Amino acid sequence: MTRLAEIEAQISGMGDLQNIIAAMRSLSGMRLREAQRAVPGIRQYAEVVAGGIADTLSMVHGRTDKPEAKPGPTAIILCASEHGFVGGFNDRVVEAALNALGPRDKLFVLGSRGAARATEMNRTPAWFGPMATRPDAVSAVVQRLSEELFRQIAAREITRVEAIFSSSRQGTASTVERRPLLPLDVHIRQTKQKHQAPLHNMAPAKLLEKLTEEYVFARLTEAAVESISAENAARLSATQAAHDNISTMLTALQSNARQSRQSEITTEILELAVGAAMVGDQ
Repeated sequence: MTRLAEIEAQISGMGDLQNIIAAMRSLSGMRLREAQRAVPGIRQYAEVVAGGIADTLSMVHGRTDKPEAKPGPTAIILCASEHGFVGGFNDRVVEAALNALGPRDKLFVLGSRGAARATEMNRTPAWFGPMATRPDAVSAVVQRLSEELFRQIAAREITRVEAIFSSSRQGTASTVERRPLLPLDVHIRQTKQKHQAPLHNMAPAKLLEKLTEEYVFARLTEAAVESISAENAARLSATQAAHDNISTMLTALQSNARQSRQSEITTEILELAVGAAMVGDQ
């Protein structure tokens, strides 16, 4: 194979890779917009549930200021990515989660890449599951996580729950957020409580239990969707950088191809000239 043929083969391969990168960019942009549209509705639902909890607290034992149980192990919920090509996205959230973990605390991970990274850093997750890649698949993922969380809470294996996830806002760099979920936030206990008890058909203690489970589910869903948004923002950035690098390499290869093509033409002309001269000499 001549040098020109080799360069043209490289150009063809780079073009195919550029098309793949472009498809990844398009998909990431779509996933990002889906997640951004979903977050406000999920957040609003969590606030509605929080209001129901505040109303119900006034009916439980007639007071809301009872002392908290003695703190026990905390479940740190880490939202990471299922797939790669996200730059330092997973490294940042895993590092934040490991820094938050105490000796007795447990790490719960959504996202295979995050679980693998945590294991590499000598902290094997107590539980991990795949992270959804789009918002409409988050509920099933969070449901499995919630079932395990509340099983361990019922068994008194954990007493507190916190979520750590990346959050992305348009025009700004993503940030890692740490959100307490259990025990119930002071914001719920103090600022949302109503003066009149709500109508209900369930024992107040049982109602509070169910609402608390729903609140944790809603907040975990919000964290997971926020993470999907930040993940795809990171992937967009990574694919843009890759696209720019490939464009630069293609420009260089195309320049080399032109030079090689010109060199081959010059060589052919010289060969023809030499051949003609030899014929003339004869």
